[in-house]
Amino acid sequence: MMMNLLKSHRAISDFAKNYSKSLTASVQVGLRRQARSACRPIRGRMHRLYPESNPYLEETLITSDGQHRLWVALYGNPRGLPVICLHGGPGAGTSPLMHRFFDPEIYHILCFDQRGCGNSTPSGSLKGNTTEKLLNDIDQLRVHYGFSRYVLFGGSWGATLALLYAYREPEHCLGIVLRGIFLNTECNLDWLYGDGASSMFPAAWADFTAPISDSLGSMNNVLEAYAELLHADDEFTRLQAARAWNLWEYRLSVADSQATQTRKIRPSHELSNAQIEHHYLSQYCFIDPETFDRPNVELNAIPMYLLHGTNDYVCPLSNARHMKELFPQIKLEILEGAGHCVFSPRMAEGLCGATRELAGLYGH
Repeated sequence: MMMNLLKSHRAISDFAKNYSKSLTASVQVGLRRQARSACRPIRGRMHRLYPESNPYLEETLITSDGQHRLWVALYGNPRGLPVICLHGGPGAGTSPLMHRFFDPEIYHILCFDQRGCGNSTPSGSLKGNTTEKLLNDIDQLRVHYGFSRYVLFGGSWGATLALLYAYREPEHCLGIVLRGIFLNTECNLDWLYGDGASSMFPAAWADFTAPISDSLGSMNNVLEAYAELLHADDEFTRLQAARAWNLWEYRLSVADSQATQTRKIRPSHELSNAQIEHHYLSQYCFIDPETFDRPNVELNAIPMYLLHGTNDYVCPLSNARHMKELFPQIKLEILEGAGHCVFSPRMAEGLCGATRELAGLYGH
């Protein structure tokens, strides 16, 4: 396997040399601005990450079906190891700090907002917004930016999406780094919107269900009731429902003692985040429920890392253990005391460690 990895790295290096010759003047300016930041890991109050920097290129890309315009940002070294960052939700949009999990001297980092999310337009659009379309977009980005293969990096829903892409396009994967993986099972959804997390966090659950007038018992009732609120005729009702929806998941995300990040969802993104997430979850994310019951032998030669916190109250730890059973070669790290929040200290340091180790497999 190591020989194959090294061959792949040499192919990427050859591509990068040719690619760098064609960089536009604006890109070169962006690279010079980005290079002013030091390229060493730094220790902060919350976590240890690489320094924050501006993207050297920021643009939008029209999807192949013409229905959406994706916001894209590129960071790091254009000659480096390509990685695509897949954000969670569905609907959350990418964090402006996502590039900080990678050494910018080693990695060429592609961040983007999925259909209808964040800075992508039309905001909140559900038209042509399915998992299959998202997978098509990931491959369109790969081709558009000239990557023959790249690393997949994702957490929560982003981890699900990364695995789905690897199942479909294993020949285009250099490695996979996952965090707090979500699975589209009835058990997972019932945990979030039924009798699971609600029993552990009754006060937060009461706030979440407050906008719903009828008493609720089953998962389907919660999702059906929120469908009406999130698509109500008046804007005030929609926004109030969106805030309650987003706050419920946020409170589960930071329920562990390590999470110190404040909630930062732009008001303009509140509604799109909730509507898109509800759209996917109410339809089991448009994924065959048996998909992750079947191993894919083509992934056996791909380096895989999975980090999961013991205090993850959004995605149960059993998801990670199931992945380990499915892929015995996966490097699973269970982080004691860590939750779902990507910026808790142990999770952030663990992810940086995984990306450094993966880069080492390619001679960096």
